[in-house]
Amino acid sequence: MTPEGDQQYAYLTLPPHGELRSCVGLVMAGMAARAKVGVGGLDEAVALLEDFHADDAPTRYRFALAEDGVVAEVEEAEGDGESRWRTVVELVS
Repeated sequence: MTPEGDQQYAYLTLPPHGELRSCVGLVMAGMAARAKVGVGGLDEAVALLEDFHADDAPTRYRFALAEDGVVAEVEEAEGDGESRWRTVVELVS
C-alpha cells in the first residue's frame, strides 16, 4: 500500500440513524467492484463495519484501494481530543 500521504480515500460520514447503516455496504461493494475483488466475505465485512456505527454521534468511515484489494477504516476518538483511523476490514483478491 502507498504511504498515507499519497493514498486517496473515499469518505463516508453517517449520522446516528440506524436506517442509514446500509450505506456502508453500498460503498464497500462499490470499492470491491472497482478493485476487482471477489464478493466472498463481503457480507461479513459489511456487518463488521455496520457494528461500528454509533447510535449517539456521527460515524466516519474511509475506504481506499490497496495494491490488491480494499481497506476500510473507522475514525476513533482518543482521550486527548484527537482522533485516529482504525483499520477494520481488508478485502484482498
